[in-house]
Amino acid sequence: MELKKLDLLTYAKLFLVIIYIVGIVGMVYYRDFFSSLTPFNLIAAAALLFYFHTPKNKTLFQFIAFVGCAGFAIELYGVQTGKLFGSYQYGESLGIKINGTPPIIGLNWVVLTYCTAMMVYSLRLSIYLKSFIAAVLMVIFDYFIELYAAHADFWYWQNDQIPLQNFIAWFIFGFFFNLLFFNFKFETKNPFAFFLYAIQLLFFIILNLHYHFFHAA
Repeated sequence: MELKKLDLLTYAKLFLVIIYIVGIVGMVYYRDFFSSLTPFNLIAAAALLFYFHTPKNKTLFQFIAFVGCAGFAIELYGVQTGKLFGSYQYGESLGIKINGTPPIIGLNWVVLTYCTAMMVYSLRLSIYLKSFIAAVLMVIFDYFIELYAAHADFWYWQNDQIPLQNFIAWFIFGFFFNLLFFNFKFETKNPFAFFLYAIQLLFFIILNLHYHFFHAA
């Protein structure tokens, strides 16, 4: 059984590598089409991520439901008021929207919270310090998405300026979502979590390097 799980994990990682390599090429040459596939990519990544979570019990689904709904709610409020992250509007790449906010963004909060929490899960630190580190990892990830977001038609900032307020809000919400994760007391390890975080981060770093290098040229 352990050998089978190891094989499945290897295949899942290989599958993700292929998907993101294709995604990089697609975003360079067919950006509009590949940007529109973002919701499907996020759903597939989340499905693989939680497949490797054990045990799949009520606690896991409670965490997913709460963070997913809370993440969507704060984004909805943020878009409508500009008071949380700053003034921004969503584009079309993240799919259908409710009052200007795509529900899929809630799943993004779930996946990123879960991945960063799992990355610091085994550290011999208090849950507050682990939540702090995980929140920093979330802000780092957000930083590289923000640099590319408008080019991918994800979202647009007023005057094309990413406010510091956005990163502060990301840190605060990331900290509390991670604190919630650790209070759920999951007794698990997920070897797919770090890999998913790393490959998605690398994906956006490469796209940013390509865009800004050729844009500057």
